[in-house]
Amino acid sequence: MSRQFPSVLLSMLSSAIPVSILGTRFAMGYDPWWQPAAYIPVVGMLCGNTISAIVVSTTSILRDVKDNRDKVEMYLAFGGSRWEACKPIATDALRLALTPTLNQMSVIGLISIPGMMTGAILGGSSVEQAARLQMVIMFLISAATALAAIMATGLACAIVVDEEQRIRDERVSEGKAAIWVGRDKVAEAIKKGLGFPGKARHRVENGST
Repeated sequence: MSRQFPSVLLSMLSSAIPVSILGTRFAMGYDPWWQPAAYIPVVGMLCGNTISAIVVSTTSILRDVKDNRDKVEMYLAFGGSRWEACKPIATDALRLALTPTLNQMSVIGLISIPGMMTGAILGGSSVEQAARLQMVIMFLISAATALAAIMATGLACAIVVDEEQRIRDERVSEGKAAIWVGRDKVAEAIKKGLGFPGKARHRVENGST
């Protein structure tokens, strides 16, 4: 999907970066907030969790629009906007994307002890301090994940159904994104420059043998 990569990148950066800055500065009390020892682990955890929610929500939107195309077109044919037509699909996508985070928050500290809390305790911190730090991290992860999933879902709906209330199948592609196509071309050019045999030469040799 040619337009999906920018929307995914925007969703991840617009959620992980502001939440990590607010959490590091105000919730964790670091001044300045960009201290590498504090900020890099926090933003790394947020990016890892947000990308999972983005993938789940986006995949759900694309699959449901394809499977329930007739229902979406019925909403649009009766004068509904693209947001009204995609609302049931978006609701299911957000539920799927946020369920792992909600389940993790429901059992944290009672059934399972997260790795960060365990590491802080083994590192010599008090249990109270480790639990407080873990609670802050979980709230940051929940906020960033929810924001990223909402943004990715809205952008996916806006891409699949345009402003003229039409489903745009041509915007959904099964092939590689442009960035990966460019990566393959650069890798192929580097191989040719270094003298490595390319795919065409392999095919000729295999055919001749």
